[in-house]
Amino acid sequence: MKLPLSDFNEGVGFLKKHFMLGNTLFRKILNLLTILIGVVEGYGQISTCAELTFPIDGAVGVSITTDLEWQQVTEASGYLLSVGTSPGGTEILNAVDVGNVDTYDLANELPSLQMIYVTITPYDGVGNFGDCPEEVFTTGGAVPPLCTEIINPTNGDQLVSVTANITWIRDFGASGYRMTIRENDPNGIVVLNNEDVGNGTNFKPPDFKPRTQYFVTIIPYNDFGPASGCDPISFTTGDGLPLPFCTELLSPEDGSVDVPVDTDLQWAAVSNVDGYYVSLGTTPRGTDIVNQEDVGNVTTYELSGNLPIGQRIYALIIPYKGQLRAENCIVTSFTIEGPSSDDLIEIAPNFFTPNNDSFNDEWIVRSSQNITVLNIYIFDRFGKLLKQLAPDQPWDGTVNGRQLPANTYWFAIDVLNAPPLQGYMMLKR
Repeated sequence: MKLPLSDFNEGVGFLKKHFMLGNTLFRKILNLLTILIGVVEGYGQISTCAELTFPIDGAVGVSITTDLEWQQVTEASGYLLSVGTSPGGTEILNAVDVGNVDTYDLANELPSLQMIYVTITPYDGVGNFGDCPEEVFTTGGAVPPLCTEIINPTNGDQLVSVTANITWIRDFGASGYRMTIRENDPNGIVVLNNEDVGNGTNFKPPDFKPRTQYFVTIIPYNDFGPASGCDPISFTTGDGLPLPFCTELLSPEDGSVDVPVDTDLQWAAVSNVDGYYVSLGTTPRGTDIVNQEDVGNVTTYELSGNLPIGQRIYALIIPYKGQLRAENCIVTSFTIEGPSSDDLIEIAPNFFTPNNDSFNDEWIVRSSQNITVLNIYIFDRFGKLLKQLAPDQPWDGTVNGRQLPANTYWFAIDVLNAPPLQGYMMLKR
């Protein structure tokens, strides 16, 4: 039994007051006792328990050859370990002092298929002991486990949900389970191939196809191997989950023109969905601007850059719920504002007079702040290509050294991020 420090202090004080106060030896003994009190008072009671980290409390299917591991207690200088097969039992280990370690290798195998009760008692340097709860785990078998039974779905079930979990009866001799799922035939298309699904009693496989037969096998295993001869169950799924509804693009409206290059998208909310995929392109169902971006459960989208001027833009917004996407959603389109007449005049003059008077003698197409010119093509009024120019390359109204007559000529200009610009200019002499 430990003596409380308060009682110890009172006893020493009583001796100092009433006995042999003049005896030098006794005074030295009292001084040593006083010092010892100060040392003892420096040690506190154990305040933290040593919790099992392997096997964890409540584990099942534990190997009969397992070691014990626990979290160290900072103020502990050692541990007493008790192990038994009943609450408070110590027939395997009885308060064995294992020293200041955090693992213990049991000398013998534990009994199979047995609940094992473990108490780890930390202590400090002056004999203070923790008061920690008992922890328990269950061992597996000493031979491979037997097959277990799948209880949901059951063999032969119809109209099973495409999102069904697979549930089975726990085998206490197993440390884990492996699952195989095949489609339409016991040797058919593999959905899961001997997949380790842990040590629980249910598993959520990938969603099943609607109106399809499946064959499922669950195989328990432990350190001595897997169960053998386990037969599959089969079931047939019902209809799939309803698909989400499509949404409607609200802004820009379908068919709208002169849409600002920095426009945002806005669409109608669809109830009971997880989010939306957004695609934008310059062709129907194109994705060259935005490629099926998951924008989450919002109804607006801000583009990271300007849309190409003068270009028709095609938008497709698809709501989704889990793995399900809305189908047959309509592609909408709108046209971005093009260059203004002032912009076109700025890059391409509407006439020139190649008469060597040093005024408007050449026709030159130059890029502007809003338009980047790539190539220029000049045609006669019948559509025949007469000349191809580069940006800033002047044209003097000749073709192969031959002066063209005064007339109206057409041009097409390739520009960056926009459809070609078309127009005409006058050649005057």
